[in-house]
Amino acid sequence: MKSIWPILFGLVAFLHLALPGLEMREITLFTKPLLMPLLAAWLMAETGLRNSFFRNAVLLALAFSTLGDVLLMFEGGLYFLLGLSAFLVAHLWYIAAFTSVSGFRNGYLAKQPVLLLPFLIYPLVLFWQLWSGIPAGMKIPVCLYGGVITMMALSVMNLKHQLKPSHFLLMLGGAVLFVISDSLIALSRFGQSFEGAGIAVMLTYMAGQYLLILSAIRWLKTSESAQKP
Repeated sequence: MKSIWPILFGLVAFLHLALPGLEMREITLFTKPLLMPLLAAWLMAETGLRNSFFRNAVLLALAFSTLGDVLLMFEGGLYFLLGLSAFLVAHLWYIAAFTSVSGFRNGYLAKQPVLLLPFLIYPLVLFWQLWSGIPAGMKIPVCLYGGVITMMALSVMNLKHQLKPSHFLLMLGGAVLFVISDSLIALSRFGQSFEGAGIAVMLTYMAGQYLLILSAIRWLKTSESAQKP
């Protein structure tokens, strides 16, 4: 029987995107905090009670993502910094999960270091464009966050040849969408906002997290099957 959790996630995600357009913004205060817990429930339902560092680290990433979602619902620079901090920790847990599969010394990037370049050039170009719009007190936190999310994407790229091609592409797609979502937040906050920015941010964020969890579930099931005699 197909798991109900991704269906519930899709329903809540749709409501979160659709309700503001129907002048029901208050209800989105309830839908946003439900998104990541539904993905966590899906991960736990699909992987049972197994105690693996990878699984637990991903669950902690979802927990801190939930905290970040809640904090960013409030207005003000303090809540933005707190939300940024929560997502920074979420990315650190994702990095810990991915590097537990393959460390950087023995991973794909050690064999193909040229692939580091696009991941490093992209945030540098983005910061160059937004630098004048970032308040002085937020420049260091924003740069730190940019460095961490870049490391998260690199930790996924490093898994090529460690995962099945389909699993790797799902995980890489999730990481890239997460980076795009955070880039759109930076553009709308420190650069020039655009119509539909909020929807674009949430759509890429939800799709990115969904793909990361889907790939995590598939990798955990594959690794478990490989360990059976």
